Amino acid sequence: MSRRGPSGFAPHVKPVRLRSFDLNLLLVFDAILKERSVVAASERLGLSPTAVSHALARLRRLLGDQLFVREARGMRPTARALQLMPAVQLALSGLERALETRTFDPQRSPRTFYIGASDYACTLLIPRLIERLATNAPAVDVAVVPANRVDMIRQLDEGRVDLAIAWFAAVPERFGRLKLLDETYVLAVRKGHPLSRGRLTPARVLKCGHVIVDYVGNADNLVDGFLPELGVLRRVQIDRAVLEAPQRLGASARIAARVPSFCNIPPILERSDLVASVPRRLIGELSSPYRIVVLEPPFDTAAVVVEAIWHRRTEADPGTTWLRHHIESIARVLR
Repeated sequence: MSRRGPSGFAPHVKPVRLRSFDLNLLLVFDAILKERSVVAASERLGLSPTAVSHALARLRRLLGDQLFVREARGMRPTARALQLMPAVQLALSGLERALETRTFDPQRSPRTFYIGASDYACTLLIPRLIERLATNAPAVDVAVVPANRVDMIRQLDEGRVDLAIAWFAAVPERFGRLKLLDETYVLAVRKGHPLSRGRLTPARVLKCGHVIVDYVGNADNLVDGFLPELGVLRRVQIDRAVLEAPQRLGASARIAARVPSFCNIPPILERSDLVASVPRRLIGELSSPYRIVVLEPPFDTAAVVVEAIWHRRTEADPGTTWLRHHIESIARVLR
């Protein structure tokens, strides 16, 4: 009698030989991974739930792992399933591309591109992209997924998002990346604010109350504005200039207001004596309806690099290649 581990599967599994492996099982694995549900996966594949359950049972026996654990919110992938995910999805997408004979024609091809973007990209890049689509790709639609989502990288891994625009410190090899812009910071205050008169010093700035953007609230795994997720380290809170100054000057800045978007800042500044640290290009777009004054900060501020990243399995896809080209072209005009 064979010994079995606590999960009910044999601890030592024979190596899987590809020539005898049913590749349809990988389609079932990918569908459950995306849907987190046997029933939803069956609908996605056009199979019965029973057929999907039987296929999952076969795959579990072959790989010697539970792969998915049923929970209240759906099927949670095991560590082994998450380990398999990138290679399986890359292989399946490669097969799809190899079998696909159609090309992307922006003038005729109906397609929806899903783009992960914050209010920064939604203000500066997305409007200009949509303007181009009206002429160059009338059948193409854009759906923006908030880039502040804590599962943004998983969305890219699972193919739910075609491309994400943000600021990254670390990006694994499974993603391609494209530099779009170098962004710097300025201070913004209302017209007539005391800081707009006389010599601007760090001490004067730090005496004021500040309004800051906090994209994800008090996320437990947020470290100095960076969110680590599946090998990616991405910045989800970029207005750090004023917050970093007190560390150097030995003072404390009062955070008088926290808002979820830079778009919230101009009307707050116009009605208060608060000050905000904002991306230079962004405040130029947002401030025109308001009486806002832009000031150069009296201390060094670190610039950030705005990038686009995408999963490498879509590297050769003509549609996403076309999309990246146009986003890069738009960013080049803004430099």
